Amino acid sequence: MLFLDKIEPLTKTSKLCSGYVNRAQEILKQQHPMIGGLNWVTIGGTLEYPKATEDKWMQVIHDGRDHWVLVAKGFVQPEHVNVYDSLAGSAWHDKHVLSCMSSLLKTDEKKMTYIVKQCQRQNNSYDCGVFAIAFATSLANGEDPTGMLYDPKQLRPHLNECMTSGKLTSFPSTISRRKRSRETVKTEEVFCNCRRTAYQLPSEQWEYIECDRCGEWFHRMCIGDFPTNTDDDWICKCCIHKD
Repeated sequence: MLFLDKIEPLTKTSKLCSGYVNRAQEILKQQHPMIGGLNWVTIGGTLEYPKATEDKWMQVIHDGRDHWVLVAKGFVQPEHVNVYDSLAGSAWHDKHVLSCMSSLLKTDEKKMTYIVKQCQRQNNSYDCGVFAIAFATSLANGEDPTGMLYDPKQLRPHLNECMTSGKLTSFPSTISRRKRSRETVKTEEVFCNCRRTAYQLPSEQWEYIECDRCGEWFHRMCIGDFPTNTDDDWICKCCIHKD
């Protein structure tokens, strides 16, 4: 549990710290206990998220650099994960965020499908976290963030009020009449028992080895029999059990 007196009110230009994001997600979880995800986050970004088993789930993710993004599933287009990024362009492909998404989804399929939603873009370099929380609050309250035009001048005062009251209410906005460009379903391959993307951290635990029978790739950290010599033939346990 986080304590409100430990979170300083947002100034006009300060970026959101992880404490603010975690407190906001904590409040959303209290208000909407049937929504999954909403896990603890850190600046720098963890890739270790448990599988979200609920029909509806969401997660604010730090991209490992200096940006916050919301991902969600089950609210709209439930067969896909949706990405709500206030700086997203048509060529969006954030490897760190995609790895986090795959960890949350943990699909049995060989590919993860997702859609980068055409939501409102921030007009500065510091409002990404505020927008991510606004998007999450809208979804939780049954609103579609892609159809909302948020008031940038009121986002921070509203979030400060929510932190003080301990209740997240819809952020000041109007219904947008702007026509959105067509959204494309994208795919990303996933591998191993953990069903993550091919994105790797600089550690030997993230090394891959290919099963010589089924062609699937596995992380060193995800199997107990990673060979000393990766040039030797190796067969995964699933294929062995089929014999």
